[in-house]
Amino acid sequence: MKKHILTLLKQAQGNYVSGQDLCEHLGVSRTAVWKHINQLREEGYAIDSSARKGYRLIDVPDLLNEYEVEPLLTTENIGHPIIHLDEVTSTNIEAKKQAREGIKEGTVIVAEHQTEGRGRSGRSWFSSPEWAIQMSLVLRPKVSPAFAASITQVGAAAVAKALESLGLSPQIKWPNDVLIGGKKICGILTEMSCELDHISHIVIGIGINVNTPSFPEEIASVATSVRIELGGEHCNRKELMAAVLNAFEPLYIDFLKGGSQPEYLSICRHLSNLMGQFITYETSQGIRSAQAVDIDNMGRLIIRHEDETTEALLSGEVHILRS
Repeated sequence: MKKHILTLLKQAQGNYVSGQDLCEHLGVSRTAVWKHINQLREEGYAIDSSARKGYRLIDVPDLLNEYEVEPLLTTENIGHPIIHLDEVTSTNIEAKKQAREGIKEGTVIVAEHQTEGRGRSGRSWFSSPEWAIQMSLVLRPKVSPAFAASITQVGAAAVAKALESLGLSPQIKWPNDVLIGGKKICGILTEMSCELDHISHIVIGIGINVNTPSFPEEIASVATSVRIELGGEHCNRKELMAAVLNAFEPLYIDFLKGGSQPEYLSICRHLSNLMGQFITYETSQGIRSAQAVDIDNMGRLIIRHEDETTEALLSGEVHILRS
C-alpha cells in the first residue's frame, strides 16, 4: 500500500493529490491512506498535507528501500524482493538466516548500517550509516559446489560495470576486492551452504564505499569511496545499487549456462590488477611467491612457479610482490 501511495505522489511531480483520488485508486478508506502517509513520514519521507488539496511529496530520503530501488531495476529475479533494514549486525548473517527459512532466490537484504560487518578471514568492515551500500544477495544456483567460487567474480564484475557507468576506472583484485587507484572501494564476501553435490544456497555480500568523505587514518591509505574518486561529488546510492543488481543478473545467468567464455570471467581477467604480476600468497608452509597468469572457469587464480609448474589457488591472501 505504501509503495502505491508513493508512486502516485511521485507521479504528481510536486503537486497535490487529493485524499479522495488516493482512496479511489487504492480502494481503501481515508483513514487507511492517512495511516500509511504517517508511516511514510516516520520512514523519512517529507509529505505535506492540506485539508482541501490533499497530499504532496516534498522530499525523498536517501534510503535503499524497495520503494526507491525497485523502480530502477530491469531485472526479473534479482532484487525482487528487497528487504530493507535500518541497522543489522551483518547483512550476510541476516541473509543466511532467511535463506535457511526458504526465502526465494534473488532476494536482496540491504541495511543502512552494519554494526558487525565482516570481510574475509573475519575482518571487520568499516561502515558509516547512509554512506555506503551494504547488501547481500540470496542465490540458489543449480551448479556443482566446486563452481561456487566463481560467484564472487560475478559480483566483482557487476560492481565494476556499475562503477564504469559513473566514469570510474575500477580494477579487480582476486578473489574479492574492487579497487580504484590501488585503493579498496568494494569488498565481497561469499558464503555457501551445501552438500557434497548440491548447493542449498549461496549468500554474496557486497559492500561499497559510496559517499564516505574520508576514512580513519589507519585505513585512509588503502580505502577510497565513489565520492572521493568523483572529486567530492555526491553519488546517488539507490541508482548505484540498482546498477549493480541490473549488471549482476545477466552475468549470473551467463554463469549458470556454463559456457567456456562467460562475460563475467572476461571482465575479471581484463580488469585484474594481478595478471602478469609476481605475487606472494600464504600456505601452510609459509609465504610463497609466484606469477599470476590467469583465472580459470572455477574462479581459481592460476599461478606459475619458477620451475614453470602451475597451481590453482581457490582462495587466500594474495599481495603483489613489491621490488
